[in-house]
Amino acid sequence: NADNEAGITVSKNWLVTTEAGGTDSFTVVLNTAPTADVTIGLASSDVGEGTVFPASLVFTPDNWNIPQTVTVTGVDDVVDDGDAPYAIVFAAAVSADAAYNGVKGADVPALNLDNDEAGIIVTPQELTVSETGTTANFTVVLGTRPTADVVISYVSGDPTEGVVTPASRTFTPDNWN
Repeated sequence: NADNEAGITVSKNWLVTTEAGGTDSFTVVLNTAPTADVTIGLASSDVGEGTVFPASLVFTPDNWNIPQTVTVTGVDDVVDDGDAPYAIVFAAAVSADAAYNGVKGADVPALNLDNDEAGIIVTPQELTVSETGTTANFTVVLGTRPTADVVISYVSGDPTEGVVTPASRTFTPDNWN
């Protein structure tokens, strides 16, 4: 009978988090009373997308059927990489109870919703110079970390009125902001 078999029950089979720190949670219980403590480790398959708390659960012969909550939190990666899948991975249970030792809960798939949008940010957006040789400066940064180098070229709308130096700038995943 499956109702009398050692096992781990998870309350959800899918999670959604957000890069803005949005969380989702699920609960875990054992299917039957163990004869000894049962420790279950939990980890994220991609800590760059989501983290899990707590890192382990301990069930005893007294609390085996009381749901324990696991909270999963989305991580902001500042990359416009779209919604990213990951999973909460269950380690094999460790217990002196032979029926539970080595039992593994089903991993819970998750999706971290992206909140980044690639773009170029120029400040200020309007400059004033004079024909007497004055200069004006502006800054350029990328809105998100690129996955490869990005080269931005600058040109004057009217080179007889003003020129832009340098003519280009290369942004990398390290200097994007």
